[in-house]
Amino acid sequence: MPQVTRGPALSPMQYQVLARKWRPQYFHELVGQDHVSRTLLNALQSGRVAHAFLFSGPRGSGKTTTARILAKALNCHVAKPGEPCGQCPACAEIAAGNCMDVLEIDAASNTGVDNVRDLIERIQYRPARDRHKIFIVDEAHMLSTAAFNALLKTLEEPPAHVVFILATTEYHKIPATILSRCQQYSFKLIRYPLIFERLKHIARSENVRISDFALEQVTFASGGSMRDAMSALDQVIAFGGETVRDEDAVMLLGLVEPKVLSETVRAIGSGDIDAILKVVAGQVETGQDLQNFCRRLLGQFRNLMVVKAGVSDTALLGVPESLLPDLRSQAELFSKEDLLRLFDAFLRVEADLRYATQVRFQLEMGLIELAQITRLRPLEEVIADFTRLAGGDAPARTPAATTRPAGAPSKPSPPAAPPAAAASSVSRPVAGPRPVRSAQSSMPPGEAPKAEAATDSPPAAMPLPEGVHDSRELILRISAHVRKESLESILQAISGAELQGGTLILDPGPISEFYRRQIRENLIVIANAASEVFGKPVNVQISGSPPQGRTSAPVNRPDPPGERKPDVLERAKKEGVVQSFLEVFPGPVKAEEIDS
Repeated sequence: MPQVTRGPALSPMQYQVLARKWRPQYFHELVGQDHVSRTLLNALQSGRVAHAFLFSGPRGSGKTTTARILAKALNCHVAKPGEPCGQCPACAEIAAGNCMDVLEIDAASNTGVDNVRDLIERIQYRPARDRHKIFIVDEAHMLSTAAFNALLKTLEEPPAHVVFILATTEYHKIPATILSRCQQYSFKLIRYPLIFERLKHIARSENVRISDFALEQVTFASGGSMRDAMSALDQVIAFGGETVRDEDAVMLLGLVEPKVLSETVRAIGSGDIDAILKVVAGQVETGQDLQNFCRRLLGQFRNLMVVKAGVSDTALLGVPESLLPDLRSQAELFSKEDLLRLFDAFLRVEADLRYATQVRFQLEMGLIELAQITRLRPLEEVIADFTRLAGGDAPARTPAATTRPAGAPSKPSPPAAPPAAAASSVSRPVAGPRPVRSAQSSMPPGEAPKAEAATDSPPAAMPLPEGVHDSRELILRISAHVRKESLESILQAISGAELQGGTLILDPGPISEFYRRQIRENLIVIANAASEVFGKPVNVQISGSPPQGRTSAPVNRPDPPGERKPDVLERAKKEGVVQSFLEVFPGPVKAEEIDS
């Protein structure tokens, strides 16, 4: 194949963008449209060329480029069917866009019936030099209904020397009467690997040093459009020169680094509010558009759902293959139900952000809300707990099952820290150590404590665990066993605790109402952690609150022979999960609705 000078001759100071300089000049150079190029090439070689063509497809997929190559092949002066020579006057003029016998018409500027009448008038004249008079009508869907109707007869039976090529991005707007008179070719989005290889070839030919990561970002930012990809690469090269840095490519394309998206997703999955606020602050400091960050994060949740469904096709995901392992590890933090809830909630956050006066605050609160969504339990699990209660069996759940999302890796239980080390790990000022009082030590001398029911409560006088001397050490020891980072920090902020018989009374002190509510909603989790510390079941209550029923780890004991089981309704009301349910859905509960 002879060498071809790409594009028209330019003055030394005039620059030609990559999209024009590297426009394909032959059928074999078309990328991602093999079904079109092969059909047209076979038609040219066999002499079965239609008089009217319709090229439809998304932007940047090669419709106008293919129309020009077809025009060159029809009018090439070299007597070789198929590929144009690229050297004859007809090929050179068509490539430069100044051929008298090939007219490119912008239908968006010539929409009326009068413009079509002028076109029909020009059709009657024969070509000035070449074999065919070719009309390329770009954006053909912009023609009016009257203009389409005026073109019908000419499009169906044009003169032998006339060929029509219509191009459109909106196929559905073309009337059926026009479609039936044209040979139709459907162009499709170009696959990302093909765009990547084309950009890599162009960068190498232009002597530009750019990493595969930056080229991947340019490729996937194009959305499958080759022209968009070349324009983005042109912009990146204009900024970075002969050496393009990865961070420059990400910044210029308005993208969010995959590392930032990964940190945000992991912070939401673990409920780490501090990390969430740091991510938003980092985006604000670097001047990123927070609404664009929302759109990218929304796409990240979509990709996580696709990965969770077992799809690994990078074209369907729209991300480079190098990011797939990290996406899979992020998807393991959530269940499918969690991802659906997160996507739906963040969709509302992204919509509210458009009308927010304080965009940063709105985004921060929205992300914190997402971090709380992962703590929700599925309705089926709650119903299963009620079913077990109605049957007389208490739900046997481990602390990790109630605080971690499905599929999340469980956090190992940390070893009990020594008193000095535990006290030094607290990140905020706390009150000094307070002695832990028990019910036995607070009674007047000479009085013995009353016996408690042996079936429901631990012994009246409960000794402190080994190595624990005051309330602060006890709280730190319990917080190390809750296996939940957000609740662990809240427990470390409370003032202290007091033992009364078999019950641990928590003194929240001057903490916020949000922290107090978190403690109240997680009494069962705290009771399980306290039971691990004491080595026996422990009830937990909040100072100044009415008794919450039994909050310690449930212990199943068979009823003695002949003894009647307690009332199911009363037993169910004492369970923590039922109390939490009644707080959200208050209302009367009838015995016949529970007892099956």
